[in-house]
Amino acid sequence: MKNFLTTIFGAVLISVSMTSFSQTTLKIGHVDIAQLLAAMPERDSAATVLGRETKEMQKTYDDMTDVYNKMLDDYEKDQAVLTEIVKKNKEAELLDKEKRLREFEQTATESLQKRNSDLIQPILDKILKAVDKVAGENGFTYVLDVSKGSVVFTSKDSQNINSLVLKELLPETGKK
Repeated sequence: MKNFLTTIFGAVLISVSMTSFSQTTLKIGHVDIAQLLAAMPERDSAATVLGRETKEMQKTYDDMTDVYNKMLDDYEKDQAVLTEIVKKNKEAELLDKEKRLREFEQTATESLQKRNSDLIQPILDKILKAVDKVAGENGFTYVLDVSKGSVVFTSKDSQNINSLVLKELLPETGKK
């Protein structure tokens, strides 16, 4: 009798669970994070800062390249009259300058990528917070980001909530 009651209770529990699960509807929305990011005023100031720092690093790189090219031209011009010891010394200097150029280029690229990430991350955090708020207030089960191209299909039932998120992010402009 105890096994029979346990079986009945389990069957009822499974039945209730399946009924409540099948009644749950999914509400799916989508946003374009890249589009939202482009609409943020902070993005312009971040781009200005990054542009200024990029120009500064580019000028330093150009100056280093000019010095290297001058050394190379001088070496090629004087190569025929240089002694073997001086020639080897100049070749070593050229190799050192070339190595430093490559290292600077790599370091500058990494630095600019990190700086870009540092400048953009607070803006992305603000956008994601607004998406979370809009999704919660409007009962969305899932919100997909279509900007990365990983969503291959968007149903007509999926709602584009960019305008709702922009209202949350930029209430003073009344943008839709």
